[in-house]
Amino acid sequence: MPVLDHGGVFVIEALAIVGYIDEAFDGPALQPADLDGRTRMREWLSICADYVYRDVVRTIPRDRTPTEEERQTARTLLERLDARLDAAPFILGECISLADLYLAPQVSNAREKAPEVLDSLGPLERWAAGMAERESFKSTSYDSAALRRG
Repeated sequence: MPVLDHGGVFVIEALAIVGYIDEAFDGPALQPADLDGRTRMREWLSICADYVYRDVVRTIPRDRTPTEEERQTARTLLERLDARLDAAPFILGECISLADLYLAPQVSNAREKAPEVLDSLGPLERWAAGMAERESFKSTSYDSAALRRG
């Protein structure tokens, strides 16, 4: 279970932690100022936590080739995400939000374990490529092949 200790304030669970970090520290806001934007962001956070994690991250195995059923489960969910995206650079439009930061590692996880599940998903592939070009993404990525080698 993720835990944050900030000067004696303990926060548990990733969704609560990312919101706390955004509000407690200086820097650009990662949550929209308007109610509609925050609501849409929370929808995406819930989708990531409840469905993407289950159907993509947990379903696609790391230690073996995924079965057709596992690939199809992940693909179905990824197609639904793809249909929700438009041509904007970020999930909610022109500004990055917690929704982008929450989904990016999950899509990266799918690309690492079963890249074929992302084939021909135009908006999702475009969004993921943009996120992968961000310096913050590059600096927090890892070499999965090196980890497997030991």
